[in-house]
Amino acid sequence: MSPAHAPLSHLRAVLFDLDGTLIDAVESHYRVFARVLAALGVPLDRTIFSRHYSPDWYQFYARMGIPQHQWQEADRLWLRYYAAEVPARQEGADEALAAARSSGRAVGLVTAGDRDRVQHDLQRLGWAQMFGVVVCAGDVPQRKPHPAPLVHGLLRLQVPPAAAAYVGDTVEDVEMGRAAGVTTLAVLGGFSSRESLEAARPVMLLDSLKDLAALLAG
Repeated sequence: MSPAHAPLSHLRAVLFDLDGTLIDAVESHYRVFARVLAALGVPLDRTIFSRHYSPDWYQFYARMGIPQHQWQEADRLWLRYYAAEVPARQEGADEALAAARSSGRAVGLVTAGDRDRVQHDLQRLGWAQMFGVVVCAGDVPQRKPHPAPLVHGLLRLQVPPAAAAYVGDTVEDVEMGRAAGVTTLAVLGGFSSRESLEAARPVMLLDSLKDLAALLAG
């Protein structure tokens, strides 16, 4: 559906993914995962990373052939190496968040990231007070694309799915949003390609968060 005909006026809440959506995380995550896998004796290049990436890190580890008994060590290394990275905003992120808030809608964050790391990034970006709810890995047993993390966020905001949208950059984000019954908004420039996002059939596919900001402001 084109942005000009997007059904957004009914929305009472907009919930966002973090990595790849609000944060320009593709390159930083590639660098970190390359270091993690190298430490575990597994080579990684950009083609393999693009092919096997999942916002569920354990799904990614499994696809890369990392045995389950090494996943905890991989997580420890990831957080250690990521600490040296500086998060960068995606183009239009501040505008989209401001437009959602100024329109009177509830704003939430639903991410597969570790809470300590996510909170640290939000502090560094000045977004610590931006969200009415922040759902991170471990808050519910299931992970994307299971709808449970998003449903948990909606319950916390006390907004029904039919009155909410989820904004993400991956196929898993679209699948989670659809399974939860919300309006699915996909943004280019993150981890999933245009072709794969088009195939996932979100309600809207936007070129950038600036497009979303204009729609929410209007």
